[in-house]
Amino acid sequence: AAVVPVDEEEYVYLVRQHRVVNDMLTWEIPAGKLDTADEDPLHCAVRELREETGLKAEHMEKLSHIVTTPGFCTEKIGLYLATGLSQHEDHPDEDEFIEPILIPIEKAVEMVLNNEIPDGKTQVAVLKAAMLLNHKKG
Repeated sequence: AAVVPVDEEEYVYLVRQHRVVNDMLTWEIPAGKLDTADEDPLHCAVRELREETGLKAEHMEKLSHIVTTPGFCTEKIGLYLATGLSQHEDHPDEDEFIEPILIPIEKAVEMVLNNEIPDGKTQVAVLKAAMLLNHKKG
């Protein structure tokens, strides 16, 4: 599950992580694996948001479910938009070294379009969240 945390001023929280498999530093939305096969992805998204950023959300809205590579594996990721944010203490995993940033969602969209964010789940979720927020404005 993965979550796009957006504050009242439409700034999005991203985390910078080192991805060992690709030996890359990436900007991503908070995300993580389900603890069990039957865990609700929403519960996982709430947990990962708190662990990686220390944020709690008043509202969690499902953006979509994506199948990352249907020709290769069965991975599915629930994508959520988190709003009504409040700051609390973060609790990253022991092997997780992350650096959070807060940027305008328009800048995050620009980063996606300029391929500065190569992570697929982050690309899809940021674009969907930006479109949904723009739609709600009218």
